[in-house]
Amino acid sequence: MEIVYLTDIHDNLKKLRYVIQNTEADLYIISGDLIYKAFFTDEKLYNFVSIQEEFFSYLAIEGIQGTPSELAISIIRMPENYKSDFLAKAKEYQVLFNKAAFNMKEKYQIIKDLVNKYARAPTIFLPGNYDMDLQYSALYKFDIHKASKLIDNIKFSGYGGAPIPTSGIPEMVSVVFYEYIVNGKLYSEPFQFFKNHLPDIMILHNPAYGTLDKVPSYGHVGSIGIREYIDTHKPALVLSGHIHSDYGFLKMEDTCYLNPSNFGAVDTLSGHDDGGYFSRIILEKKEKINIQKVIWYKLVEKEINPICEVIIDKEKMEQKILNHDIFQKMEKFLR
Repeated sequence: MEIVYLTDIHDNLKKLRYVIQNTEADLYIISGDLIYKAFFTDEKLYNFVSIQEEFFSYLAIEGIQGTPSELAISIIRMPENYKSDFLAKAKEYQVLFNKAAFNMKEKYQIIKDLVNKYARAPTIFLPGNYDMDLQYSALYKFDIHKASKLIDNIKFSGYGGAPIPTSGIPEMVSVVFYEYIVNGKLYSEPFQFFKNHLPDIMILHNPAYGTLDKVPSYGHVGSIGIREYIDTHKPALVLSGHIHSDYGFLKMEDTCYLNPSNFGAVDTLSGHDDGGYFSRIILEKKEKINIQKVIWYKLVEKEINPICEVIIDKEKMEQKILNHDIFQKMEKFLR
């Protein structure tokens, strides 16, 4: 089986269409952050984020549990309990919230149409922290969040989202990552989900703790529950994204991990990153799944550039650089 794997599309649907049109695969997997902006104008995005952040701050200062959307509803119902200018902001927030949700659904419809027209193989989508729950969108038939699919006798299971608030996305429709610690005890819905499904291949947006999850100047941010599941049950392959800078291919014990980095462009603190990265995974299943080769690519304009490939032979892994110029800029892939 050959799988083309992309993550963090960030609205770059033209590039997605180009890859689907110009590659051959038995399966396409796209894991999260299909959308980057829920608005089509920067002005509306700025207004929404400004009110959203102000309402988040108010909730935190007042020690109130809830979301900006819930706060907006409360202000409109009982304006006498809040600051005088909050009513106008709450009304504007509701209008923008509904517009954002509508825009996102339109984008998912475009993605569905793209896949139906151009994909020549099954396609799986997983929502990220920039997405709404796909069961409420046109992509619900392609969605693998908290679900499993059996393809060529290989079981794929997915858990999307990430445990962080995402500015500019309507929080009431986003995917909730149910993992938290109460009185020193970890509750992890993803751990329990994967334990119930026992997949051969795990599809994630948010990575497992300690595996391709390191944020510069901060440290590891991945899921502890997912890591506990992997250490116990040892799936063949874990696909993740979310942390653009901690990309690569990693093997620990019997499990391989892959994050090819962001496919879509994104603005970061260090500047603009045009992305374009994705991977091809070649594997076979006999008694168990054997990952044979992983090829890392970068799409530049309309040229798909192979960067390097990792060949896995039993316990041995060998990396071969295919494009020295691009690889030198990236510095690493095999971990």
